[in-house]
Amino acid sequence: MAGGLLSDTAYMANRFSWQGALILGLVQFVVFYWLLPAWINHQLESLQSNMFRPIVEVIFAKRVHWLQWLAMALGLICGFFAIRNYFAAGQLDWYGERQVGFISRLLARWFD
Repeated sequence: MAGGLLSDTAYMANRFSWQGALILGLVQFVVFYWLLPAWINHQLESLQSNMFRPIVEVIFAKRVHWLQWLAMALGLICGFFAIRNYFAAGQLDWYGERQVGFISRLLARWFD
């Protein structure tokens, strides 16, 4: 699922202006880094008296970590295209979009 979201984001950010790519990156970063993990933690708090809470807590912790990694990768993709679209007029081809997605995944793993 993450691969499709990253490639779709690279496709869209490559075609937006630099302002559009920047806004797309900021919105996706806020949603995936803060809003969705906050919602997941809220759902976890609602299971206060449930006997399966420790199991669900481990599963949710992995999901929160994955969402924050995805937010960093999406932010890196959109940040790259915002800078690139500010200085360059043309668009990257499909192979270039894939390379940007791959490098953003590597950098997000490194930052994580």
